[in-house]
Amino acid sequence: MKAKLYDQIKTLVEVQPDFADEMIPKNTLGTIGECYKNPEGYAVDIAIPNQKLVGSYEYVNVIFTSDQFVLINTVLQPLNVITQ
Repeated sequence: MKAKLYDQIKTLVEVQPDFADEMIPKNTLGTIGECYKNPEGYAVDIAIPNQKLVGSYEYVNVIFTSDQFVLINTVLQPLNVITQ
């Protein structure tokens, strides 16, 4: 399996969600919510900016195959501390 639960991803393709009218553009960020083994697939929660809503985001869940996204490196980088 390419990804695991809660991994952060970036889409490689534009996708039409089942329950929304607008396309989800390429390079959209999301989080893996479920992983399926046979056939391999991933339910991804996508946050779409929407200033009309409280919190400024609308969330949709879309099923992706492993070739439709890349994993994002979520390892935190150390902070540069300046001392004098």
